[in-house]
Amino acid sequence: MAGDLIAKASSFIRGLASRDPDLASRYIDSQRYVEHNPLVPEGAIGLKDHVARLPNEGRLEVIRAFHDGAYVFTQAEGAFLGCNTFFDVFRFENGLIVEHWGFSSEAGPANKSGHTQTDGPIKPLADEDTETNKTLVREYYEAVHLGGGYDKIQHYVWEGCIRHEPGVADGMAAFVRDLKVLTQNRSIDEIALLLGQNDFVFLVAKGSVEGRPCLYVDLYRAENGKIVEHWGFAGEPPPPGQWRNTNRIV
Repeated sequence: MAGDLIAKASSFIRGLASRDPDLASRYIDSQRYVEHNPLVPEGAIGLKDHVARLPNEGRLEVIRAFHDGAYVFTQAEGAFLGCNTFFDVFRFENGLIVEHWGFSSEAGPANKSGHTQTDGPIKPLADEDTETNKTLVREYYEAVHLGGGYDKIQHYVWEGCIRHEPGVADGMAAFVRDLKVLTQNRSIDEIALLLGQNDFVFLVAKGSVEGRPCLYVDLYRAENGKIVEHWGFAGEPPPPGQWRNTNRIV
């Protein structure tokens, strides 16, 4: 079942990559489909029209795909509509996609430790417990990012943590230093999505940067009770005047 849902979500992304409206919409519920990407028109018809109008240049490839109950979440890379790294979330009912969320960012060069935004482990570790790691990430996020408890980071994060964001370096000391700088002009107000499979946990939070709305998109990997690896980015949603549907982004 999990593999079947992942295959259907991957088909959606392949449809975008190949500019094939029928492939992108093959496994969506045409009567109930809700699109949360503000730049895509509402419903099945809106999705197919959007795909048909995509420019011919660019590529898109799924790197990681995970399953959590009725949800599939993926990470992709490419060169597509001005962005290079992508996270997508799909919710299924009766084997069909009924909701889709999409988040993307521009790529940066390999960071100070040589990591890119998408390299690293791909397959989940079967011996890691999903719910335990989701609880770990939630408690970490609430204590550190929502609560400002930077002195608690060592309780949740491995000393040699591997980081994939542009411009950063591995390790606890660099992480704490960067976090203190970043939080000078931003706030994180609430967790909006939290999904996981085994050692991978995906989270989206809402907040602001310099008073403007901002989304914080994070993929964590945990082992033996500690967060050991992180991918992700922060991004501002488009202004409401550019939205092509009326659904909440997250």
